[in-house]
Amino acid sequence: MKKIKTSVIGSYPRYPKLAGADFNPRWLLVSENREDWIKNKTKDLQDEAVRWAVREQEETNIDIVSDGEQRRTNYILYHCRHLDGFDFDNKEELICRGGKVKAIVPVIRGPIQATNLFLADEFRFLQSLTKKEIKITIPGPLTIIDSVKDSYYFNQQKLAFDLAKAIQKEVSSLVEAGCSIIQIDEPVSIREPQKFFDFGLEALEKCFAGAEKISKEVHICRGYPNSKRDTKAEIEAYGKVIEALSYSLVDAIAVEDAHEHLDLNIFKKFGQKKVILGVINVGNPRVETVEEIEGRITEVLKIVSPENLLVAPDCGLLLLEPETAKAKLINLTRAVKNINMRL
Repeated sequence: MKKIKTSVIGSYPRYPKLAGADFNPRWLLVSENREDWIKNKTKDLQDEAVRWAVREQEETNIDIVSDGEQRRTNYILYHCRHLDGFDFDNKEELICRGGKVKAIVPVIRGPIQATNLFLADEFRFLQSLTKKEIKITIPGPLTIIDSVKDSYYFNQQKLAFDLAKAIQKEVSSLVEAGCSIIQIDEPVSIREPQKFFDFGLEALEKCFAGAEKISKEVHICRGYPNSKRDTKAEIEAYGKVIEALSYSLVDAIAVEDAHEHLDLNIFKKFGQKKVILGVINVGNPRVETVEEIEGRITEVLKIVSPENLLVAPDCGLLLLEPETAKAKLINLTRAVKNINMRL
C-alpha cells in the first residue's frame, strides 16, 4: 500500500544570522513596513539561509521540503516586486483581511506583467541542495489583491486574471526547470468565498494553465495569526470552497485542521483530490505529541484513503522559534511513520 507522505507548507523560521537580533517575524505578515531588517543582506547570506532551512527540514525526515521562503520579506509582496505595474516607492494605506488589518502597501499603477521571471532560478538552487522532493509556493491572485492597493484596474476580476497570467508564466518556467510540485497560496478564498466563486477559482485555474504531469496544489488556510480566532476567517467557508475545488484542475488541497478541527464530513467533499492535512498549530509554541498527531490522522483516515493523504503543518512555520518548528516537524514525521508501519 502507498505510504502517507509528509510535507511543509512553505515558510520556515528565519535563519537567525539573516534575521538579526531584533527581527520580529510579524513584520512580514501583511506588509513590508519594516523592510530595513533585510537591507544589506547579501545574496550569499540569503543562499546560506536557504541551505540552513533545507538542512533543518531534512533532519526532521520530512518528505517534501521548501526553501523556507528565506529570501522573502512579506511572501506576497516579494512576488509582486518581480511584476511590472507595482509602485513600491509611493505606498498607501489599505484596510484588508476583511477589514481587520490596516497596512501601508504598494500600489498598482499600471498593467500587471511578468517580465522578470525568478522562481526557476530559486528552484534550481534549491534542487542543488537536496535529493528530497521540492515544493515551490506562489501567492494566488485573490490573496495578492487583498494585500495591495489598486489605482489602475478598478475591476477585481480583470486584475485577478492579469495576475493569473503573470503567475502562469512563473509556473511554466518552473515546470520547464523540472519542478514537480507547485502550490498556490490562496487563503483569501476562505476569507472572501464569494469572490472565489465569482472569479477566484477561474483565476486559480488560469495560474496552472498548461501545467501537466506535476502536482498542482492550493493552500486555503484561514490566515495568520493562528492564536486569535477573531482575526481568522470563519471555518464554515471550508466546505463550499473545498467542494468547488474538488471539480477543478488542482490535484491537492492543503487545509488548516490543527488550530480548529474540521468536521469529518468536510473530508467527503474532496472527491478524488488529495488532502494535505494540517496537524501542527503554527500559532502556538506548544509541541504537539506524537500521540495527538497520530490520533487526528487516524480519525481522518476513516474518510480519506492513505494514498490520498499528505500530512503537514497548518500553514507556514514563520512565527515559531527554529527549535520549536523543528520539534513539531519531528513529531509529525514520527507520527506518520508509526501510522505507515500499520498500514
